[in-house]
Amino acid sequence: MYKLNDTIIAISSPSNDHRVIVRLTGPQTFDILNRICVSPVADKAGITTCRISDINLDAVVYLFLQPHSYTGDNLAEIHLWANQAITETLMEKLLSLGARPASAGEFTARAYLNNKVDLAQAEAVNEVITASNTFQLAAAENLLAGQLGHLSKSIRESILDLLSRLEANLDFSAEDITPVNKADIIARLIETKNRLKDLLAGSIRSESTIDLPAVGIAGEPNAGKSTLLNKLLGRHRSIVSHQRKTTRDVLTGEFELPGCRCVLFDCAGLIVKSENILDELAQQAAIEAIRNAMVVVFCVDISKSDWAEDIAIRQLINPTHLIAIATKTDLLSEKDTAERLLKLKLLFGCDFLPVSAHNNTGLDELKTEIAKRIIASASSHTKDAVALTTRHRQSLNNAIHDIIQAEKEIKAGSEELAAMMLRTAYNQLTNIEQHNIDEQVLDRIFSRFCIGK
Repeated sequence: MYKLNDTIIAISSPSNDHRVIVRLTGPQTFDILNRICVSPVADKAGITTCRISDINLDAVVYLFLQPHSYTGDNLAEIHLWANQAITETLMEKLLSLGARPASAGEFTARAYLNNKVDLAQAEAVNEVITASNTFQLAAAENLLAGQLGHLSKSIRESILDLLSRLEANLDFSAEDITPVNKADIIARLIETKNRLKDLLAGSIRSESTIDLPAVGIAGEPNAGKSTLLNKLLGRHRSIVSHQRKTTRDVLTGEFELPGCRCVLFDCAGLIVKSENILDELAQQAAIEAIRNAMVVVFCVDISKSDWAEDIAIRQLINPTHLIAIATKTDLLSEKDTAERLLKLKLLFGCDFLPVSAHNNTGLDELKTEIAKRIIASASSHTKDAVALTTRHRQSLNNAIHDIIQAEKEIKAGSEELAAMMLRTAYNQLTNIEQHNIDEQVLDRIFSRFCIGK
């Protein structure tokens, strides 16, 4: 699989960047550098400049010595300003001197195999790279800092303490020792189970599409929702029509905001009373989507004279974060718009942001407000959140299941079976960061990485 005695190389900079970074690590690192540089490179950590003979260009070389480098081996990064042809010439030279191309994630895999990071931290590197917003990045950084390992270690110690008490009771049942208190054991099992559940509940899924916060556009039919969706996304995602109830399904698109990204969606216009089965199904889908949204943009057509139906619709939804906007302001004069904004505030009890998708009024302010609400909502529970991969979640869920089974066995008086379930739960948590893991699992983990990382 991974050969630690090889010297590996890869381009670790973006393909469209003028500054090229070539990374190499392994036992031949300094030997190879001294064979491509005109002047000798000292084998000590630091930053040096050298002229690379084959391409006749100056480069800045960052040197990191084992065991203090990222990979645990001698490591160098060659930084130069070059085009693709020159870069390929340099790579061919490095390969001819005995280096081999790194596979996906092999630099981080080497760090893991050299005990520089645990497995959860190694996975965190990929989560940092693929993070799609500021709070997902923060959760990935918590994972990289070893927070998951710290939390799981603390829980493992609690399980081990319980296990030792149970096994001591089983092994020395004939001796003069105080028997375990069943109620105390059950209480501690429940506490441990809840700690695992809290870890899961306070985490962020690593899959980027699932992790994107959802922002819904809601309002009655023909309130300008579809036009707004298309304008914000910059493309025609939703059909726009003067006919009511044009949108039936939930239509989504990724939306770039200041500081984060989200999934923006438009759904069927909300109505107080369904007229047929299609209306009813569309309403169910719309309300379910809105219920799951982190932020809801509530649209009210300011050009109307009667907002009774909008007031009834507002009562159908109760999102955590609601942004009220008055659409179609381009149909009114500034004076009429100001007067109606005051009326809307009195009727709904909140300020409305004036917006027109036709002349771009209020769109920048709306984007800023959405981003503010997303970040505020996320930061309230992601300060200490950890980004968990599917593998982490499976281990935690399995451990929770095993502890629940142990609790049942204790209640049934089967302490031996309870001890067995606790040992299984302990092993499940050990899997999160252990080094004795199947090679196929390692291949699957690191294959998701970029080359050069």
